[in-house]
Amino acid sequence: MKLLVFSDSHSHYEKIAEAISIQKTPCDAVVFLGDGLRDIEKIKEKIYPTPVFSVKGNCDFLAGDTEEERLLSLEGVKIFITHGHLYGAKSGYGRLLYRARELEADLVLFGHTHCPLDYVYEISDKKIRLFNPGSIGHSGTFGVINICGNVVVSSCGKI
Repeated sequence: MKLLVFSDSHSHYEKIAEAISIQKTPCDAVVFLGDGLRDIEKIKEKIYPTPVFSVKGNCDFLAGDTEEERLLSLEGVKIFITHGHLYGAKSGYGRLLYRARELEADLVLFGHTHCPLDYVYEISDKKIRLFNPGSIGHSGTFGVINICGNVVVSSCGKI
């Protein structure tokens, strides 16, 4: 399963479209981590029927009832998605890791910092991968997550 992961588009929906269009193989789902929910809404109809999982960020003021965090289970991998502002991601990752441990998540996808990150932490014999695709809107970075069995392979792309 191939996921494309975006965050922080900040009104640059065309950059999401460009990142999708340069993929050599189609993705199975798109994950949007907030701060540009209007942008991902514009893209949804272009990529239908590809599912889109999204959460709202601190700049998504008119997001209505969109959730601020979600727990997905894809290919046997538990994925906690959030924008990151509720967990102080700009100040450190402790609260994100604590919440991931509570949820028994294997992978945390978050944004907010605009800085790409891909790091595996080991907490009490449990490995938790933190992955931040950076900002598609500001620096043109996005994430690619491939899940095969229980194996997660991740990388950052740039347009």
